[in-house]
Amino acid sequence: MIAVSQRTWARIKTEAWTGRLSRDQLLRISAITGLYKALHLYFGETLADQWVHMPNSGPLFGGRTPLDAMIEGGLPTMIDTRTYVDALRGGA
Repeated sequence: MIAVSQRTWARIKTEAWTGRLSRDQLLRISAITGLYKALHLYFGETLADQWVHMPNSGPLFGGRTPLDAMIEGGLPTMIDTRTYVDALRGGA
């Protein structure tokens, strides 16, 4: 699920970084950012931050945590998870 390595992330945080992110990295960042926003709109601060770590019986997760599902399934599952939460909150 990692969009960039820790070393690259450390360089990105400096204002001197001039690199470029790949299309895959940009898609991963977009999916996670959208998921983060949707969770905070739907659940509020505390539960939104815990949700990805909680076992979920939804059809996409099969009892696993959303985080485990996204790590295993990669970008397609990240997008599906974002879509799932958007649908829960009535946005899709």
